Amino acid sequence: MALRRVVSAAALLAALALQIFYDGYLARFVLAWTVALPLLSLVLSLPGALGLRLGLRSSPAILERGEEGAWRLWVKNPLPLPVAGTVLDLEFQNRLTGESVRERVRTAALRGGLGRTFPMASGHCGVLTCRLVRARSLDLLGIFSFPVRRAEETAALVLPGELPRQEVPGLPRLLAALAGSGNGKGGGEDYELREYRPGDGLRTIHWKLSSKRDELVVRETLGGEKARVVVTVELFGDAARLDRVLERLWTTSLALLAAQVPHRVLWTDGDVQEAQVTCREELLACMERLLSRPAPAGPPPEMPELTHLSGVPRLHIAAGEERAP
Repeated sequence: MALRRVVSAAALLAALALQIFYDGYLARFVLAWTVALPLLSLVLSLPGALGLRLGLRSSPAILERGEEGAWRLWVKNPLPLPVAGTVLDLEFQNRLTGESVRERVRTAALRGGLGRTFPMASGHCGVLTCRLVRARSLDLLGIFSFPVRRAEETAALVLPGELPRQEVPGLPRLLAALAGSGNGKGGGEDYELREYRPGDGLRTIHWKLSSKRDELVVRETLGGEKARVVVTVELFGDAARLDRVLERLWTTSLALLAAQVPHRVLWTDGDVQEAQVTCREELLACMERLLSRPAPAGPPPEMPELTHLSGVPRLHIAAGEERAP
């Protein structure tokens, strides 16, 4: 765009010089067209540029590490007028690792309903975001630019892959201990029945009794549902280390859910964070929390004593060895 402005200014100066040194019809004609063409381009491009709207979305919104994904830029223009081109400044970021890349993209003519796709960097776990930092549309000659209403930031959740259980040290022994102690399926805890309330998990619904009463009935553990296992996570380091830790955490949580063992995930990013996991939806919510904040580069302070969870089996997830009870 800067080059076109220089060329336009040079053409205008040349037309003025011609008018000064040659007072004829041709000089006036050249000067008139040199002034009129940019103005005509501005008038023809302005309606389409002012009506232009851009949007962003991720496809898909949740994917596994290494899976192909894309950011989709869509265009909405209520007027049937093309836009000669746009200049977009896009920022792609991984909130977990802190990696951020900016890219300037120039597009050709855009019409409503058309758009572009950009590849998604899904090589590492994390919450990926795509944001339009700056967007401007151009006139037909590329001399003038107009600001475009920027789209809302969009995000995608890149989850770790599941490992064979034997690749998570301590997990097979923990599952065997839970099965032997009856701490898995059917745990035998006391509970009371109550009516279903919005927000209750599907696992808590007493389906047999609900079918008899023709209304949803929920089993609520007396004193609240307690975590039968505590999983602590060392969430720090570079992207490769974080991927290894998260793969082991994901595998552990899926295995515990398959055994119907509620568990609590604890990690620290300066402050101790925790999440209760009793179903896959809660696991996804937990992973989104884990992946949406920058991980420390080095080891954080040691995990405090978990006195409120004394007597509960614990599995520690790290990039090296895990310690099972």
